[in-house]
Amino acid sequence: MSTRSRNRILLAISLFLFIYSFTHNHQFPIRWTSSSRLFPSRQHDNDDANTLRQQVPLASLQSEFFTWSDPDSPPGPKPPSKPPAEPSPPIPDPFPLLSQPDSLRKYRKYLQAVGENAPPKKHYPQKTPLLVGFTRNWPQLLQCVVSYIAAGWPPEDIYVVENTGTMFSNREGKLGLQNPFYLNHTQLGMLGVNVIIVGNPLFLVTSPGTLSTQHPGMDSFCVRVGGNLHTPTLLTFAQLQNFYLWEALNRSWPTFFWTHQDLLVFSSEDDEFSEPHYTLYDRAVSVLQFLLEPTSPKWAHHFFAYDHLTLVNTDALLSVGGWDTQIPFYATDCDMYVRLMWAGFWQGESEIGIILDVATVLDDIGALFRIPGIVASFQGDPNATTFDKERIEKEGETHERLVDIGRRMEGMKYQDGENTWRNTWQLKQRGGQGEPFYRDAEGFEYATKMMIDLGRAVFAEKWGHRGCDIAKIGIKPEDAWRLERDWERDGEGGEEGYEGDGW
Repeated sequence: MSTRSRNRILLAISLFLFIYSFTHNHQFPIRWTSSSRLFPSRQHDNDDANTLRQQVPLASLQSEFFTWSDPDSPPGPKPPSKPPAEPSPPIPDPFPLLSQPDSLRKYRKYLQAVGENAPPKKHYPQKTPLLVGFTRNWPQLLQCVVSYIAAGWPPEDIYVVENTGTMFSNREGKLGLQNPFYLNHTQLGMLGVNVIIVGNPLFLVTSPGTLSTQHPGMDSFCVRVGGNLHTPTLLTFAQLQNFYLWEALNRSWPTFFWTHQDLLVFSSEDDEFSEPHYTLYDRAVSVLQFLLEPTSPKWAHHFFAYDHLTLVNTDALLSVGGWDTQIPFYATDCDMYVRLMWAGFWQGESEIGIILDVATVLDDIGALFRIPGIVASFQGDPNATTFDKERIEKEGETHERLVDIGRRMEGMKYQDGENTWRNTWQLKQRGGQGEPFYRDAEGFEYATKMMIDLGRAVFAEKWGHRGCDIAKIGIKPEDAWRLERDWERDGEGGEEGYEGDGW
């Protein structure tokens, strides 16, 4: 066959394939644009695409993805609207001093632990990172962080894990205070709490605007102004715990601490039997040093006020496979702690200071630093007491009064003897409309509760039992997903097992 004949055959085949592809992917008659050109020239690339390109109906896409009913049937009516959300009062600035540069220069020396609560000038030989997970409610987080600093925890050891799912919006200042997911990186930096953003590759920022080289042993991206970790997307509680383990691996942390953000902590300053004075941080380190002794038991966690503050043995948790992320929130702690117990790990508890579980925030968080002139108070205080105004103007708040107010804040959270008010702090901010990654606050809360129910149902199905007492009734690790349900579908546990008591 000659070259000319071969080229004619190839041309005919190409023309046939073009016509076949064209006729099977476009509907006729074809509606051409005013430009009458299928392939616009480069000079028109920035023009309106609809005036340049052939209009192709999306019939197949609409039928497969945009409708769930018969495409030939008329669409149903739009569902009725829910009642409008109750208005929420705006959140005030929780620490005004940090927003006032002129005043800040005058009072900067107060932004640290007071007197004997100051951390040791020479750091303990052990690494003591404290991770604080954050998703919602900036005032609550800021109060927690400031209380840890005031109680003696070195601010450079505090890592706020930004788990908002808003990418770089907070770092770039695109969210406002009324947005539930708002976080102020600048103010954390003022307190010495560093900011790290995770991705790839890695850069470290030791001060604003200063880049350093890649840190050995880490393969995630960090922009660092201290110790704030930023998850790449919104994580559940179980996923966040595994993220902590991941960071511990990357940073060569054999142990680390983590804490809830809805806490108010204090060192004990009125212990007449403690000489010299030991802060909450000192006592936490002493527990760590004990557990690292060769004669100490094989351990996984050590709790302070249950898991409000927790010390973690990284290798122990990794040895049992980490947290079960299919149980996203409540009940995932039961699953993890029991699996560790089955593996022979000890998990003890100690008292190292005053750790209060609160749902409210001080009117001015600066009172925790005992800044002269800032009076400790909070909205709705049922037993507000008189105070020595002249003393506070000169010397700031007293430890005794701060602790008393903190205990009243905790009392309000559990005022009805139940958990009714326990998580109300998560829904304090309801703004942010029009800002990046906006989510309806009530919708986000409702969806989270649905995931909580789902997690409890997964736990119940995994172990065949509702509730955390799976070890007490003789269940073993090898029983996971191999047991029949021990509750009736129409009984207290409901169809999926997450309803009723026992959780």
